[in-house]
Amino acid sequence: MIRYDTHIHSAYSSDSSTPVQAQLDAAVSRGLSGICITDHMDYSFPPDQFESVLPEGQVPFEFDIQTYEKELSELRKRYPDLDILTGVECGLQTRPDVLDKNRELSNDPDLDYIIGSLHLTGRQDPYYPKFWENRDPSACIRQYLEELYDNLCAFTGFDSLGHLDYIVRYAPDSFLYEPAQYRELTEEILRRLIRSDIALEINTSGYRKGPYPNPHPDILLWYRELGGEMITIGSDAHHPEFVASRFEEASALLKRTGLHQYVTFHRRRPRFHSLDS
Repeated sequence: MIRYDTHIHSAYSSDSSTPVQAQLDAAVSRGLSGICITDHMDYSFPPDQFESVLPEGQVPFEFDIQTYEKELSELRKRYPDLDILTGVECGLQTRPDVLDKNRELSNDPDLDYIIGSLHLTGRQDPYYPKFWENRDPSACIRQYLEELYDNLCAFTGFDSLGHLDYIVRYAPDSFLYEPAQYRELTEEILRRLIRSDIALEINTSGYRKGPYPNPHPDILLWYRELGGEMITIGSDAHHPEFVASRFEEASALLKRTGLHQYVTFHRRRPRFHSLDS
């Protein structure tokens, strides 16, 4: 049984308006032992790739981390039976300015957990339908994976790789995703994760788009065959109703893959949890 949700967003993320406390209440109501708030810190995110309106003076996907950490510290006193972990979802880019800021972020002693995630392809966000106009989806997915590999070569100061095949969520409905088309490249990414002691995330928000989480079950099998053992679990919930969403399916998928444990991070150190307890 999965008792921790380690990918959760709140109003500190530019794409959520949910108070932190509402996410904690949802975790309690679902019987979780712990939760990790992992709001977006995606430095130098292109403003033209963010279509929502932000308060004056704010930039997309950046927030005051000291205020954030202080609020979570105060909330721990109000939820003594819930293990509240402090995390961020760190946006990966190979730009020198972003690499410097991400390295500084990774040295923050008050963080329990850092997810590394790639949300851009060619400095464009595949979340928006206009990204896909007049493009070959297969070529876009390959470009995304190539950029992800380049990012892993440039920076490994995080604990788990978020939603490895994220881009597939937003591909046109007419496109049939076949992970085997990209197996060689994907396995190079997995090998680099394993060598770097970086976990692989199962992100259950993929179930809201289709029949699979991110990454695809085939990728989980390849990860296991290559010797990977560290799996984190996250709902990627931006709203309370999605906290711990589809965790039963994720647990069953892990067991079919031959993995009977998952990992959480506390002060950046892994703790393993059995799926059978």
